[in-house]
Amino acid sequence: MLGELKANEHVTKEEDGHGYRWHRHKPTYFVGRNGVFFDGRPIKDASPSSFRILGDGYAVDNWHVYYRGNVMAEAALSLEVLGYGYVKDAWNVFYDGRKIEGASAGTFSVISDWYAKDNWSVFFDGKKVDGASPGSFKVLRDGYAKDNWAVYYDGIKVKDASPDSFSCRRGGYAEDNWSTFYRGKKLD
Repeated sequence: MLGELKANEHVTKEEDGHGYRWHRHKPTYFVGRNGVFFDGRPIKDASPSSFRILGDGYAVDNWHVYYRGNVMAEAALSLEVLGYGYVKDAWNVFYDGRKIEGASAGTFSVISDWYAKDNWSVFFDGKKVDGASPGSFKVLRDGYAKDNWAVYYDGIKVKDASPDSFSCRRGGYAEDNWSTFYRGKKLD
């Protein structure tokens, strides 16, 4: 859909009234002789000599972790960028600069398409997917995913969909043995 990303590019999504609209955005950090900047504004107390841009809007220096130019007080300097807005340190997991409560950093991994999991939970867009089983969870495509008991669209359970026979078609359409679905909604 978007092609291959180049170094330091980040794909974001916005609600457009008909689903999601995808666009590219390059983090706009700048490290200059007189300081460190994000989107044209100085980052107070950032160290130009130790400042490193990690990607996905994250950066570190010798004293702080930053998301889009703002200090992340709860994040450790050992931050690891996982992709799709997710990062973790040895103790915590974050999505778009916010801590994900209850996520286990030791077992947390990104699956794809804004889905991630740890040993106990599945997450979409940084939020826990209610009822999803991480052991059998699979991302399909076009926002669809499933586990052994349910089908999900953008992290929301799809009513009346059978995971055993569910398959994605294209353009947001999917089917099981009894019904057709479009962007997670059953078509009559």
